[in-house]
Order: sequence, then structure tokens, then C-alpha cells
Amino acid sequence: MKNLNIILGVLLCVQLVVFLVRPSRTVGQSVQTVELYAGLDSASVSSIEISSGAEKVTLSRKDKEWVIPESHGYQADTSRVEEILALLPQLARAEVVSTKPDMFASYDLADNSSFTRLRLLDKDGKPKADLMVGKSLVRSSFVRRTGEQKIYRVDAALSGKLMTRPRDFFADTRLPLPESNVRTSMVVEFDGQVMEFRKVGGGEPAAPQFDHMGNPVPIVTPDRWAITAPEGATVDATAVEQFVTGLSNVYFEDVVSAAPTAAHQLATPFLRVRFRTEKEEVQLLIGAPVDPAKPDGPRAMQVAGKPWVYGVDAFSWKRWAKKPGDFITALPEGPLPADPAGDGLMSPPADPSGAGPAGAGTQLNLKVPGMPGGGPVSGTVTGPVPSPAPANP
Repeated sequence: MKNLNIILGVLLCVQLVVFLVRPSRTVGQSVQTVELYAGLDSASVSSIEISSGAEKVTLSRKDKEWVIPESHGYQADTSRVEEILALLPQLARAEVVSTKPDMFASYDLADNSSFTRLRLLDKDGKPKADLMVGKSLVRSSFVRRTGEQKIYRVDAALSGKLMTRPRDFFADTRLPLPESNVRTSMVVEFDGQVMEFRKVGGGEPAAPQFDHMGNPVPIVTPDRWAITAPEGATVDATAVEQFVTGLSNVYFEDVVSAAPTAAHQLATPFLRVRFRTEKEEVQLLIGAPVDPAKPDGPRAMQVAGKPWVYGVDAFSWKRWAKKPGDFITALPEGPLPADPAGDGLMSPPADPSGAGPAGAGTQLNLKVPGMPGGGPVSGTVTGPVPSPAPANP
């Protein structure tokens, strides 16, 4: 036991000596700090270029606003641009973390890495900063000056602000159409047929709900819409509601042009939607495919009288390209009214062979009274079915 105490005492003395004579942790281990771009300030930046691989967006200062040249000068969201400029002071102090090229890939900053490149240009187009941005931590990022063999750490989370698609910086991606709560009707013209949707109710006060504090929250009933259809016809109310809801807010994916051209085919549109309020009518026009080789892809879109031509995705325009027959589930029972003038429903001539018109079901000529257009709607007419003739004995 005595020997053990002696051994423990010796070890304690050794540790004490090591502690006293050991050099300070900061001696020879201080982090080298540099200023990446001396004198860099946001006022001197006239253009920002952000790229990654084949994707690139340019933000150019125009008076007090910022625009996107790749999108024909469409206005950029100034607040998002200012978020980038607000990070410039963080570049005043950077720590060198590596000078070994074989380590650059671990920071996503090797020459063949998928880094993001940030270039800041002055009014003459000369670069004031040219950075390769790699991995980011919660409050810092690893960067490398283009053409230099050093990795730095800066106290700024850059990657979350450096988006590379023009759409990421659009000031707004919703079209300036009348708000749904003030619309009174919508007229849809597609493939030579016209149908009208009218607001028939909704907006009345309903029983209030309560927030987490128990305070009443005023509630109104949702708008109710109906489609102008033959009197007595059965209409799929859910389909009508989904169609109207799909046009409550119209968004675009891209800016195709600053002004329409003949190639966009907006003078004779593929699809036209008229939004009516008590004070105005605003027309939404859908024209030719953005890429002629992809007829089922995005199409050109414009608000009539406005300058920009947008691109709308196929999912949206296909939801809007509807005909009356897409909503009518059954026509009224009984004989169809005779209509030599073609202003209503008219049964086609009977086929002596009994086979009926080519294709399944009976065709009806559906027109909305008082409105142009109209055309055949395919479908089986719901009505009384005559009893079969008795079999011959």
C-alpha cells in the first residue's frame, strides 16, 4: 500500500511539471485571419452573378430596383437581393482552414466539385469579388477565392441565400387577376365551346370559431359556384368546385418574353378565361407551347393588356382546358326541345340502321343561351328507356 501511494505521488508530480512547463495552447496554433476583399461594400455592387453547373441567375441594379436579365428584365425580389448584400461585411474576416488541394473536395471546393460561384461586379462589369462557395455550417461557410489554393471559413451562412434559378428571385409568381372573393362569373372558351360559371352564393357569416385564447374568429361560408347548363341537367358539383378552385390563384413558372409575339399565338388563344367582377373584366390567355417540340409541355400565358408573357406548366393548363361535357353527368329526362336556330339542345337525326352516330353514346349539341360557341358533347343521355318488344312466340 505504501509503494502504491509513492507511485501515485510520483505520477501527480510529473503531471504538475508537465502542466507548468507546457507552452500555451495559442502559441504556434493561432488561426490565420485575412480580409478576403478589402473595401467591399454593397453600394459599389451593380450586378450579382450566381451559378452552379449549368444553372445561372444574374441580378442587375436598375435605379432603386433589381431586375433579372435572363428573364427579360423581370423585376427581382429586392429583399432577397439585400439579404445577399447584407452578408458582405462578413467577408471582412476569414480564417484560413486549409492550403492542401487534396483536402479541397471535403469542403466541396475542388475544381470539379459542385460548388456555387458568386461574382459581384461593379457598374463597369469588373469583378469586385469572385468566390467559390462550398459547404455551409449553421452560421458559417467554407469559401475559396477563384484561382487561389486556399480554403477559408467565413462567419456567414451563404449557401441558403445563393439560389441559382431566376424563378427563385422573382418578385411575385402570381398573376394580377381579380381576387376570387370579388369575382361574379368566369367564362371559359376552349376548343370552340363556351361555358360560364356564376357565383350563386357564399360569403355569408357562419358560426365563429375560436383561437387558442378563446377569442371568436369571424368565419364566412365559402363561395358557391354553378355552371350554366341545360335546365334540369345534372352537374357534378365537386368537379365545378375543383375547377373554380384551380383558378383561384394563377401562378407562372417562367417569364417567356417581355411582350407577346405572333409565335405565342395569343391573338387567337388556345384557351381564354374571362374573370368578371362588378367593375371589370380581366382576360387570361393561354397560347402556343413554349417549346414547339413539346405540345404537351408548358404554354405561353398572358393577362390581356399586360406586357409580360409567362410560362404556365402543363398540369395547370390541362386542368383549365375543359368542355361542358366534362361537368354534365346526366341530361334532363323527356324529349329534347326542338331548336332549328341552334340556340339550345338538339338531338341528332336518327340513324336508320339503329347503330347511332360513330363512337359510343349519343351526341348532343350543347350551347349556352345568349353566348357564342357550342359544339357536340359526347355521352349517354339519361332518360326513360322503352320496354323491349315482346318476343315472337
